Amino acid sequence: MTGIATAYRIVLAQLLVALVAGIMAWAALGHAVAVALVAGGLINVIANLYFALHVFRGGVRPADAVMRSFYVAEAAKLLLTAALFALALVVLKLSAVPLLIGFVVTLAGYWLALLPAGPVPRWIKT
Repeated sequence: MTGIATAYRIVLAQLLVALVAGIMAWAALGHAVAVALVAGGLINVIANLYFALHVFRGGVRPADAVMRSFYVAEAAKLLLTAALFALALVVLKLSAVPLLIGFVVTLAGYWLALLPAGPVPRWIKT
């Protein structure tokens, strides 16, 4: 599997985790909590999608250009995340706790996306 396919798989898994968590929160805790939880998840999804789009654009490049792209994309991802949190808290007036929980829960999507990625690495096998 290519790097870009893995990155998109991760973003898709995080989106699915956010939506499932939102549905569960809506059923158990109500509309306001569910909206804040999904918004927190979408903050993570949008930031990671931006990162993937930025890093994997342009095809094959020299190693120094790839590393520079990673650093720029990570810095922009952090700024985008902070801006989206500010938007959600200040403008949309969403509850902070479910917003943060939604963000953290979607981090699990990263690990879920990598589970079926392949066999156990050879160095782990005995």
